[in-house]
Amino acid sequence: MKIKVFQGGFDKNLSYLIWCNKTNIAAIIDPAVEINPIIEYITSHNLILSKILITHTHHDHIAYIHDFINLYPNISNYCYNSPVNADFNYTGLSHNQVTAIGNDILIAIHTPGHFIDSMCFWNKKDNFIFTGDTMFVGRTGRTVSNLSDIKDLYQSTYKKLLTLSKNTIIYPGHHYGYTQSISIKDNILTSKFFTCKSFEEFCTVMKKFEKNR
Repeated sequence: MKIKVFQGGFDKNLSYLIWCNKTNIAAIIDPAVEINPIIEYITSHNLILSKILITHTHHDHIAYIHDFINLYPNISNYCYNSPVNADFNYTGLSHNQVTAIGNDILIAIHTPGHFIDSMCFWNKKDNFIFTGDTMFVGRTGRTVSNLSDIKDLYQSTYKKLLTLSKNTIIYPGHHYGYTQSISIKDNILTSKFFTCKSFEEFCTVMKKFEKNR
């Protein structure tokens, strides 16, 4: 599977165009940035856009979904099976459910915390994962909005994402760090968010971050 990154949107948002090398069937991870550069890339590389995968339904992550739907009326939209803000037709995904992009497979991982309908999309074969706002370079997402929960975020981070191979590359929903993507191993080495020994320590790290941001 190949990946092309596009940055823009509300706050250094990252949208990802992914496609199967063998079939050229493609998908968008989060329609969060202006679509013209994405469409130009799809056209120039003869890609076949078939799906939109949504990491969570905060408005900045679905800002351009209707632009895609207008251009591709037969496109399929995938998100958590109980989305909060979905004014579009969608197929709901459950935890550990598989979706195909051509010959490639992504596994949906439900990761509530930053938002109740947060999902990550994991390519086990190629060892990378799209983490939305659950995990960034250098920290986790925040839990200051409605329907966020710090205990859920701790569980999603420590019981799900940090149990993956440490060589797994994360592709987050915003470019907040010193690089756009990072391995789980390097994220652990460079951030106190990922070395907590308890939920209480995680809360302390988060409180310090919020105080100093």
